[in-house]
Amino acid sequence: MGLRELNVDLTKEHVALWDSTKKFMSEVWRPAAVALDKLTDPQDVIAEDSVLWEVFRKSYELGYHMMTFPKDVGGLEMDPLSGALVAELMGWAAPDLAVSLGVCSIPFAWAMFSPEPELQELTKKFCADREGKMTGCWAITEPDHGSDWIMMDSEGSHDPALAPQVRAVLDGDHYVINGQKSSWVSNGTFATHAALWLSLDPSKGMDGGGITVIPLDLPGISRGKPLNKMGQRALNQGEIFFDNVRIPKSMMVAQDPATFKLFSNGQLTMANGGMALIFAGTALAALEYALQYAKTRVQGGKTIIHHQNIQLKIFDMFASVEAARSLARRQAIYNKALIDQMQPPAPHYAMAAKIFCTETAFRVASEAIQIFGGYGLSREYPVEKIFRDARAALIEDGTNETLALVGADKLAKGNDKWVVKEGVSQTPSGPAKTDGITWEEFKPIVRPEPGTVHMGVMKADPEKCTHCGLCLQNCPFQAWEMDEAELPRMKEEYECFSCYNCMAACPADAISIVESYHVDSGFFKTDPHPLPAKLPYEPKDEDGNPAEWTAVEQAIFERRSVRNFKPDPVPEPLIQRVLEAGRFAPSSGNCQCWKFIVVTDKALINELNEACYGILSMFYTTYSNDAMVKALLPMYQQDPQPGLFDPRIIAGGAKSIHVKNAPVFLNAPVIIFVACDERAIGGPQIQAGIAGQNMNLAAKSLGLGFCWNGFSQVIEMIPDVKGKLGLKDPWKINTSMVLGYPAFKQEGIVPREFRPITWFREGGHGPEIEE
Repeated sequence: MGLRELNVDLTKEHVALWDSTKKFMSEVWRPAAVALDKLTDPQDVIAEDSVLWEVFRKSYELGYHMMTFPKDVGGLEMDPLSGALVAELMGWAAPDLAVSLGVCSIPFAWAMFSPEPELQELTKKFCADREGKMTGCWAITEPDHGSDWIMMDSEGSHDPALAPQVRAVLDGDHYVINGQKSSWVSNGTFATHAALWLSLDPSKGMDGGGITVIPLDLPGISRGKPLNKMGQRALNQGEIFFDNVRIPKSMMVAQDPATFKLFSNGQLTMANGGMALIFAGTALAALEYALQYAKTRVQGGKTIIHHQNIQLKIFDMFASVEAARSLARRQAIYNKALIDQMQPPAPHYAMAAKIFCTETAFRVASEAIQIFGGYGLSREYPVEKIFRDARAALIEDGTNETLALVGADKLAKGNDKWVVKEGVSQTPSGPAKTDGITWEEFKPIVRPEPGTVHMGVMKADPEKCTHCGLCLQNCPFQAWEMDEAELPRMKEEYECFSCYNCMAACPADAISIVESYHVDSGFFKTDPHPLPAKLPYEPKDEDGNPAEWTAVEQAIFERRSVRNFKPDPVPEPLIQRVLEAGRFAPSSGNCQCWKFIVVTDKALINELNEACYGILSMFYTTYSNDAMVKALLPMYQQDPQPGLFDPRIIAGGAKSIHVKNAPVFLNAPVIIFVACDERAIGGPQIQAGIAGQNMNLAAKSLGLGFCWNGFSQVIEMIPDVKGKLGLKDPWKINTSMVLGYPAFKQEGIVPREFRPITWFREGGHGPEIEE
């Protein structure tokens, strides 16, 4: 009987981790936290001879600072439940030290998300640190901006009055930073690095924010004195000032609204989830102290545990603590699984857990003081410190009232019925494996051998070129540039996947193919290669005599994917004619398993661009980062489409979007989403393609430009945006098409690679190959 662990899925490794961590926390953290708490001057907490540095050194020696980092960067790569157990025990021992050690990792975690080698190396150095020399802080709070940061997704987030005070201005290939972070920056007085939240465009309010990872020893950075607080006194906090601080542009890990909000929501989710775990542990400590005291303290001739009033208090405390521990662990495991699967987390669950666990810790600590009586008010007893520490947590990382308002807003905008799906099981430690595919099997898909991928190569004939520049303007990925003689040439670094738009746009027939996109070997090997690029053969009638192509055939050959549009709106009657062409397409069982969503609202188009950009930019960054690429494995398991990882899609499409060569929806005035009913017979994707091709040809006949956009499928990963389009299960976005008036003429027919055709003719002798 008595207290016991309810997690039935704990392994032997989990139990061993719990035992060893509890021993370390009891012997090292608890006594150090008590000693630091008793220091009168908070400056002494970070003095050279402070026990704080011994705590950090010993904690770093055992790897507690990098327990959730991937093994590829030197981390321990703990499973989510192991991480939750450790965080709970840290809060059980010393919540102030738990928060301090936790924020140490934040800058280096965000550095890991950057494709910049310098920042990736910074993460590896942090994980390799065994002396506690590299420490971090989360520099977000400002004198005029505290909990309102949490409301960055609110309808008024674009208000310039909400713009952060710390601002970065682009100056060539550097940013210049000015402003002040408030005295509530945890570790701000001593951190070597900061994850700095700032403003890049104050006119956009919080929507114009950015995130940089910055060393705090740069010229122009200074710090204030440590804050003197009632609770969590081992957690040193203080101001940071920035006066014309210059950083390379490459150090900005988020510099667009979509990525900024995506990363910020991730950080808020993990921070609130971490607070929940820590203070669930703090509540457990208060319960343990109260229970132990009640079993030894005698009043009225018997131990007070046998007094009904104390029994009621103890059991109420016990029930609340167990509920807090359960919620804290569940949300931590769930949100970690979502992030691992490249899906947005559920911040409202982390917020609910933070509120519930911190309020439970405060209430249980208060009841513990009542049980201790007068002794509970004495600094000689640990419940007094726990009470002060827990009180600070009601404000820390967002006041509980603000968190509740934001969480309620997310509930109001989301489902009003429980969505029950197959659960996310606890991931065992060890080699990553999902549904039969291991990292070793997945690696060839996302890591082609060096030197095997060849982008397309085009050239301009100087004798024919008129220097009109249409090849540059029509290249969707900006692969061309003008040389000194104003002759088009391909850039030294470029991404051409052989769409041949430049050939179609050239009025002088000056563009030719040197080499088409291909891969020499590996998963995406182009076989056979090279294939001849041919124009349509000369048409013949049924008797084999020369003939003319029909108007329909000619339209098929001349159809081009248009990626440059005029800003002019498309009249709605013409859009309806395009939609009718799709509606009358054939479908399996004539079930018409599609649904069209038409967007012409410019504000919504901008929102869709930003939302998709954030996901695609993160996708490209993750793919390009050796330390992060394994995170794509769960995503592949969820939707095993190898083509999504084709190098031309990554380098030609996702990278172009990431570096902002082109917006996701190509500045088109019309977006048509095609959603399919997943229950449909005969493959809804194929049927959507047939409908889309009908619409494509109808658009051409009406003088409109049209382009497929498969990247729109990432909206499935953004539930709020999908809901705004009026879609919910079983409807899934299959693809989209952008529509508008072409900005440039793209007439004529360009060659296509000719793949061998196999014939089995009547009276023939087996297969005949036409090449």
